[in-house]
Amino acid sequence: MNKIKFSHYYGKLYQVPPITQAKLLEAIQVRLEDLHESLIAYDTDFGKYKLPVRGLYIMLIFEKKNSNIFTTIRRFTPQKYEYFSSKRGEMFEVEIEGGDKENV
Repeated sequence: MNKIKFSHYYGKLYQVPPITQAKLLEAIQVRLEDLHESLIAYDTDFGKYKLPVRGLYIMLIFEKKNSNIFTTIRRFTPQKYEYFSSKRGEMFEVEIEGGDKENV
């Protein structure tokens, strides 16, 4: 199965029972400088992950099992964009590398 990794347990991932899978709905090229600061704050859980101020990135839109959606912003490379674009509609295993799921 496809995997998407997170370095921390972000609030956007919260659900009961804990998230283990999500469906990739869309992959969109974005420029960080064009995104509103409130979206950057949401996506990084108010700074848990530091993004640069500018640059080309990929915004991934996922659907959790409870039909809520969440985004994640990943560094752009042509290969990554092609990969994620080809996986739209597919399920991903959600892997959280750090953080405490109980203390979101």
